[in-house]
This record gives sequence, structure tokens and C-alpha cells, in this order.
Amino acid sequence: MPTLIQIGAGNIGRGFVAPLFTASGWEVVFVDVNQRLIDELNQRGRYQVTEVDNDGAVAVVVTPVRAINGADVAAVTAALARADLASTAVGLAVLGRLGPVLAAATRARQGRPLDVLVCENGLDAHDRLRQAVNAADPAAIALLGFVRTSIGRMIPAPEANADLLDIAVEPYGNLPVERVAFRGSIPAVRGIDAAEDFDLIIRQKLYLHNLTHACLAYGGARKGYATIPDCAVDAKLAASVRSAGFEAAEALARAHGRSDVERARLRRENRDLVEDLLERYGNRRLNDPVARVGRDPWRKLAADDRLVGAARLCLEQGVHPTAIMRHLLDACAWQPAADEPQAEQWRDLQKRGPLAQLLAVTGLPRTEPLMQQLRETLLDQRRIAAVKTLKAAGVVVTPAEAEAFEIADFGLDRFEQYGLAILVYVNTDRCCAKELVMTPGQICPEHRHPPLEGELGKEETFRCRAGEVHLFVPGHKQGSGEQEFALRLVPADKHATVTMFKHIHLTPGSQYTLKPNTPHWFVAGPQGAVVSEFSTRSRDEADVFTDPEIRRVP
Repeated sequence: MPTLIQIGAGNIGRGFVAPLFTASGWEVVFVDVNQRLIDELNQRGRYQVTEVDNDGAVAVVVTPVRAINGADVAAVTAALARADLASTAVGLAVLGRLGPVLAAATRARQGRPLDVLVCENGLDAHDRLRQAVNAADPAAIALLGFVRTSIGRMIPAPEANADLLDIAVEPYGNLPVERVAFRGSIPAVRGIDAAEDFDLIIRQKLYLHNLTHACLAYGGARKGYATIPDCAVDAKLAASVRSAGFEAAEALARAHGRSDVERARLRRENRDLVEDLLERYGNRRLNDPVARVGRDPWRKLAADDRLVGAARLCLEQGVHPTAIMRHLLDACAWQPAADEPQAEQWRDLQKRGPLAQLLAVTGLPRTEPLMQQLRETLLDQRRIAAVKTLKAAGVVVTPAEAEAFEIADFGLDRFEQYGLAILVYVNTDRCCAKELVMTPGQICPEHRHPPLEGELGKEETFRCRAGEVHLFVPGHKQGSGEQEFALRLVPADKHATVTMFKHIHLTPGSQYTLKPNTPHWFVAGPQGAVVSEFSTRSRDEADVFTDPEIRRVP
């Protein structure tokens, strides 16, 4: 009977790898450090895996199995020396510790190669393991196969009071492996799929499976759903996720297909995979929490990870990632739990808006095509939101006017903090009329309209239509509390950019007229605001701002 040494007896090792091999007549020897788990495996010699879906449950007995404590290096080395195959599922943080024992086992095998299935969630896991072995004994590298795999089985969290060994899994049980990485023969195990183009397999897992899973979670979080099955049955959300998956599917087909025929085959294969995934996500017996799938956006929005990486691949392959970009914005709205990595830093970046978030999280330059695509997506969304707000205030907006809305961020890329949505009705040599739409807490930065070409500068009247506005102009009195109130409305890094503090509070129906060349700035209240502006000729490009970082280009 052939033997697999499974290093790691957690969810992947016990719930995915071992069942495949024992079903094909192999013995599985687990290596772990949980002595209670080891004792139970050795005492029973078997355990139960239950495949669960919406139609019910099927129990599968996994046997023969036994276990070794990983601290017993001599026993682990001896087991690996005799093994037909090895597999790891220990996590990236532990993977590096396996170098010395694998090197020692290789020496004990007396020239016989050993293949190691690297069943880890990490694109560079096989390289990490190779480096760990190389550091222990460079000569061992030639006799070890570091075989990449793609882990696709979803395993729910165990229920309270669950058996220590038994585990529930979804029925899916295919394990793709990298054919060319094997030093020895590929095991004849049902469910082991040896693939030639493993870069495609890895990308399918990342840009189809992980992408759509994350899209459901981030889109569902915005709708208040608690579990992935809740998200999957929302027809509108599922359709949007399908569109995102199909965009990535097309990009992968173009990137990996070497002919029209091959691209067509890959396109069908990728789309079928997306449809299968959406069906699997609806498995209520898995009950996967949105909080788990969306957790740690810093990692999941990395430059080459599931969302950003898929969008960049689309742009490289000439595919417009419209749906992926929408879900990227959903991800930017994620509200992290207190114990998530860099949660506070994430919340601080959220105040500055999605562009600032993704620039910081991905480390990509502003010139990256993805960032330009993000700007265009944000412009579209902000125009739509501004039109909706204006209509809610009772203002009729024609289709042409909806397209003409200017979304001004003053060159700061912090629209949620500094910006205006502006609809210009008329702007002649003698008069101008506009609507200004502001989101909650949004600031129009301090500026003035100077004399220009013989003119006195713009005189303007603000009339509040909806919400409220805090307008600040010259003339505040020291000790009045106005300055303190004003600064509480401004991000700390921009306190030096405001110098006017006399407070004018505008509510629906109230208005205020500013004389030419008057420095002023204003902030929307917690519900946002709609303000009508009536003025003499407007030349926004000539405005003078207190903040030297501002670039006003209408």
C-alpha cells in the first residue's frame, strides 16, 4: 500500500488531501503538533468526512490513517524516507521550518526522489519551501519535487461540540497539480488533475474563484448580508459577480490561449467554472460568513491579488473591467473588525476615498492604467449619485445635464473630503447659475474669486435647497468658539489651509451673498447638501486657493 506523509492535520490536510488518497487505496500518515489530535488518529485509525450541500449530507470514512508528532524529528525523517509522496498544509508561517527535516529525509532516501505537494494558500509557497530546503542542504534540491497545487474545496468552520477528528466539507474534491514539477511518477489518485499550464490554474483559482468569492462578500457586506449563501441568492448581486467573473474569464482566455480555437475553449471552460462557483456559493450547509471572506482587505487588494490583479489583467488584455471595478469600490467600503490587520489605518484611508485607499494598499503609481480606470469609474458613480440627490431635492435634471455634471476634486484625490458635484445652467459674460451637490461632511476648500481683466471678481449668492451648509467668511471674533468649531470640520493635515472662521449656517431656504474677492470655504452637514449658486460670470480656473496643493481645472 503506498503511503502519503501529510504534514499538517488541519482543514486542508484532514478535509481535502487525505480523503482523496485513502479513497484510492493509500495510507495517510499525518504529521502535526497537536498531541490530542495525534492520539485520537492513532487510536481510531480512521475518521469521518461529511460532504454537505443543500440536498443533504454524505458521510465518507477516511482510513487507514495514523499520526506522528512533528516534534519527533527522527520519526518524521524516517517516515519521509520510506514515503511514496509527501504533502504540506501547514500555512506559510510554518512552511520554512520544514527545510531541515525534508533535507534530512532526502539524504536518508539514498538517491530516491521525493515529490511534495505544496497545498498552501500562497502563490510563492513552493518557492518558500524550496528556499528553506536549500538553506538546510542545497544538494537536497535535486531530489525533491516542489509541486504546486490549487486548493479549491470550501470547508465550513466546525460546529460547537463537533468531534475532534470528523470534519464537514463541500462535495467538490478536485486537486490540480503541476505536472512538470514532479521528479517521480504522478500518483494515480482519483481527483488529482495534472495540468501542463499551471500558471493558468493558479490564475483561475485567484482571478475566478477568489475574485468572485470576494466580490460576493464585499457586495453583500454593503447590503448587510451575514453569509455567502445569503449573498449568492441575491439575483442582482449574483449577476454583477457573474459579470466580474466573465470579465476575468475573457482576460485569462486571451492571456493563455495560443490560437482562436484554444481561446474559445478556455473562454468556455472559464465561464463554466464561474457558473459552477456561483452554484457552490449557495451551499447553505457551508454557511460561510461574509466577515471571514471579506476580512483583511489589505491582503485581498494587493496589486496582484484577486480584485486588483484581475482588473489589471483585464486592462492588459484589452478587456474593460466594468463589473470588477464596481466590486473594487465595494471592497473599499469594507468596515473591518477591530482585530483585522491595519484596521485603523484602513479606516483613516477610507476618509480620503477609494483612490487614496488603493494607491496606499497596492503601492501602484498614479500613472498605472488601473488608477485611470478607477478615476473614470468614480466619475460615473459620482455623477449618478449627484443626479439622484438633485432629483430628490425636487430639481429636474435633463439627460444632457446629467452627462454635463462636473465632478471636482480640486486635484487632491480626496473627493469624499474635498469636492463638489457641479451642474452649470448658464455662464455668460454677465451672469452664472449653478447647482452644487455635496456629500456628507464634504468641503469646498478656502478660496476667493479675484479681480480679472478689469472685472471686480465674481459676486455670488448661495441658497441652500436641501441639507445644511456651514459657510466660513472673514470677520470672526477671537474667543467666539467659531475657529474651534470650524477646525473640527477639517482633516487635521489641512488645518493650515483655512483662515476664515466667521460662521454662516445655511439651512433650506436661507441664503448668503459674497462680495467679489472674499475668501470663503464651506462644509456640508451630516446629510449632505444641495446649494444653488447665482453669480456674475464664473471663471473657476482663476480662483485663488489657500491650499497650495490644489489644482482647479474645471
